[in-house]
Amino acid sequence: MSSTRDRILTAARDLIEQGHAVVPNVSAIARAAGISRQAVYLHFPDRASLLIALVAQVDEQEDLRPWLDAIEAAPDAAAQIHAWARMQADRNPRIAPVARALDLVRHADQPASQAWRDRTDNRMRGAIAIVDRLRSEGRLHRSWTTEEAAALLWELISFRVWDDLVNEHGLAPHRYVDIVSAGALAALAGPVG
Repeated sequence: MSSTRDRILTAARDLIEQGHAVVPNVSAIARAAGISRQAVYLHFPDRASLLIALVAQVDEQEDLRPWLDAIEAAPDAAAQIHAWARMQADRNPRIAPVARALDLVRHADQPASQAWRDRTDNRMRGAIAIVDRLRSEGRLHRSWTTEEAAALLWELISFRVWDDLVNEHGLAPHRYVDIVSAGALAALAGPVG
């Protein structure tokens, strides 16, 4: 990655972390990086691609890959769910400003929405894989469709649920992991309706 590209992404993250959940525009990012708006567009064709690259850089800087490897290597689906919740409890405090900023504006800001969707689509693929494994292990009640079960799992282990339980309600991170894991497994093992 070029040093200018790094500067742009670092400036964007710094602005978000200082701006209390505000996703900056390209002009603000360019000023913070000490370059022109046109220079930003030489590296990123639009604001959406810049925000998607920022989220990817945050994942890289916050060491996402070993966590994903641990989830995939877990001995069963229950352990995968627990590992996923543990990942949220460990990583979310470090990525919270960027996640909150994207979440806050994703309904009104198309580029932020694209970056949010890029990240959540990856999470949904992981949820579907775990649900498929739950089904193959006989731990998913037959009344659940894969789509419904994955959506519930995806939501229970989302940034927003972690943020609300840990930061709004004061749940200790280890309790968050245990409660969310147990809640997901109990819900998916039981019948719908």
